[in-house]
Amino acid sequence: MKTNVEDASRTGRGVTIGRRQLPEPTETEITKSIRQFLKIMGVFCWKQWQGPMSQPKGVADILGIYQGRFLAIEVKRRLGKLSPEQAKFLDRINHEGGIALCARSVDDVIAGLGMESRVMFSKGRL
Repeated sequence: MKTNVEDASRTGRGVTIGRRQLPEPTETEITKSIRQFLKIMGVFCWKQWQGPMSQPKGVADILGIYQGRFLAIEVKRRLGKLSPEQAKFLDRINHEGGIALCARSVDDVIAGLGMESRVMFSKGRL
């Protein structure tokens, strides 16, 4: 079965498997998948709802605590880019000893949190 991932990353239109074109997941779908994965792994986390009066600009989509450290995950689609405020927020968390990353999939979270040994089917282990 042919999978055209390289073409998908260029066009942002999803992945072709055989003759079927699968749509690229939305940011909401990616966020839900990441939150579900973190819950299964026992990570305390929550979705940070964005709004003009709720927090400063750039706060990450998912916040939590992992192994005693503050956790911040900014979720983006395959071709999405961090705003300067988002990049600054993630840099600050990392600088202060927390864990901050930009995730485009659950695989990015697995790698960013060093969970490869705890997950049976992570990227590169299939």
